[in-house]
Amino acid sequence: MDEYFSDKELGKKHPIIEDIPINVWNGIVAIFEEYKTNNYFSSAFPEKCYDNNSLIVGFNEELFNDRVKAEIPNIIIPIRRKQVENNSFPEWGIEETETEEIYVDKYSTLDFIEFLCRNFKTPIQKDYHDFFKHYHLDFKDDLEQKRLFIEKLNQLFERNGLVFILEENCQIKRKTPKEFTELIKNYKTKDLRLNELISSANNKFKSVTLEERLSALEKIWDAFERMKTYYEEINKKHSIEQLLELASGGNAHLKEELDREAKELTRIGNEYQIRHFETDKKPIKNLEFIDYLFFRMMSFINLIVTKLENIK
Repeated sequence: MDEYFSDKELGKKHPIIEDIPINVWNGIVAIFEEYKTNNYFSSAFPEKCYDNNSLIVGFNEELFNDRVKAEIPNIIIPIRRKQVENNSFPEWGIEETETEEIYVDKYSTLDFIEFLCRNFKTPIQKDYHDFFKHYHLDFKDDLEQKRLFIEKLNQLFERNGLVFILEENCQIKRKTPKEFTELIKNYKTKDLRLNELISSANNKFKSVTLEERLSALEKIWDAFERMKTYYEEINKKHSIEQLLELASGGNAHLKEELDREAKELTRIGNEYQIRHFETDKKPIKNLEFIDYLFFRMMSFINLIVTKLENIK
């Protein structure tokens, strides 16, 4: 879609916001109403012709509400825009109050977007039913129209600095900050299990849920421990020594720094609930701290694994 002037002049907002403000919800509802009115969800939720129950003529909102509530129990129906209450009438003797920013439930909102995407089909007007003054509809999978629908939703996320993106397969993922895009990739070393662990960690890290992102930490720490034994023909201590020698390029000072970092990452993995979940381990509940730990570990792994990829 076309960029706004401010995007060109000032740059786009950095995607760091995890919550969904009420103005974004209202924008989502506006897009939903636009496509609902034009029957893009009528194939899955059809209003039938009174003369012929096999023919679709429009959108059945009651059927839609029943299904969306059944599949997304926490969503509030009917789907409506929300307003922020602002009792600001000083001339009536009521004390003026600032409007508070209100957030909507993140998970039910993102589930709702995926629900809409999965039930999207382009309507085609067929014959006109003169008596009831409506068209009978047919439907097709129209990738171009679906992409436009997805782009409109993603533009809402982007313009408001949200970390989410709706993909063409109708799944919502978290955006990776562009500074770290090169780290979130698949690797091809001779150790296939190491490659799998890194890939699994990357996929889980893109999830919007706290549980999956904690699982991503566990996987990337598992990859770290696996990497330590890359040279399986020698013991773990000597394998680590050889890895650090490779990554440092023979620079003694750099090798010392990498050795210090490896020990610190090992300590973090042992003290926090990453790979071990005993009661004396510290839980991790902060999303920003998860990001910090993940990218810190990925930076270390990337430094070594990219060297291993070059070894034939």
